[in-house]
Amino acid sequence: MEKFMLIIREDLKRIGALTDEERFSNMPEQMEWIKSIAESGNYVTGEPLEIRGRYVSKNEVLSDGPFIEAKEGIAGYDMIMAENIDQAVAIAQMCPLVMKGVAVIEVRPVSMLDTLS
Repeated sequence: MEKFMLIIREDLKRIGALTDEERFSNMPEQMEWIKSIAESGNYVTGEPLEIRGRYVSKNEVLSDGPFIEAKEGIAGYDMIMAENIDQAVAIAQMCPLVMKGVAVIEVRPVSMLDTLS
């Protein structure tokens, strides 16, 4: 099994205009999806993210959030285990937010750097 990060991307302007109640109204469906992944033994962890934050470089804060200058931003993440990227993609496509067309998910394998140990 390999580890994958599912990076949930949503329209920041849209979710920035929502109340917390509106933003998290899909949470029951989302939790059912996560429960199904956990029951299959594929779920590791995940969290929704706040819209606010900061972009930083070595010497300065480049931007305070919300990052409305970018249309799409990271709204949350999930870590899963899957046999391969095709299985990870199939799991991501079942996300209720993706199925409703309000989010897209970037599926990224987690690099295992065992040469550092």
